[in-house]
Amino acid sequence: MSRKILIAIPEEDFLDRVEGFFGREEFILVRARDGEQAWRLIEEEDPVLAFVSLHLPPDGGDVFCRRIKKDFLLRHTRLILLVQASEEDSERCRESGADAIVSLPADWTTLLDSSRRLLNLPDPGRLAPRAPLSVPLRYRRLPAGDFECGTTANVSTGGLFLQGDVLYPRDSRLEVVLDLTAYGGPLLSVTARVAWVNHPEWLRKPQFPCGMGLELLDLSLHDLARLEALVSQYLSSPSS
Repeated sequence: MSRKILIAIPEEDFLDRVEGFFGREEFILVRARDGEQAWRLIEEEDPVLAFVSLHLPPDGGDVFCRRIKKDFLLRHTRLILLVQASEEDSERCRESGADAIVSLPADWTTLLDSSRRLLNLPDPGRLAPRAPLSVPLRYRRLPAGDFECGTTANVSTGGLFLQGDVLYPRDSRLEVVLDLTAYGGPLLSVTARVAWVNHPEWLRKPQFPCGMGLELLDLSLHDLARLEALVSQYLSSPSS
């Protein structure tokens, strides 16, 4: 399978948001700023997935997706059309032929879930090596919740278990600030999704305390490398 993903999005910050997730899966990201460049890259690079903005110049992402899906040689390319929330149910989107339609900037969980489904990827948090590290942290529910304090019971590059008194439902989006200073690192801020909950009245995993299993969504490659080094150092130490 090709390990390349096309980003045909004019917005500069989109690449920063997804590079950690796809870098963790060892995909190579290629960038196009308009439809002509995107078409050429699909022909040359054969990406397994393409993110396409509805407002991709010059004709729009919906027109671009229809052209790709009508081309005999290119129509196997998986396409995710990115739109604003007010545009999600528009006729343009429904007739685009895209494999998935995701509204941004809010719906990052759906975007990553759609990507994982189209690429047939497992949940990264379940496969990444975990270290039983106790890292102090603060967390809040997005978009505007109050910060609470907690600690980790384990950490991996794909996720962590958060031990805390305030719990949120599955699929809630959280801002998590990890304090890595005790391990020689910085404060690390990341968006996370609640994957499962260990509620005091219903312990899904009795071996864990009350808390939440989190999937880390938008680690930068730099922060990903930091966490990977921390976990590897712990797991390779004689006392672990």
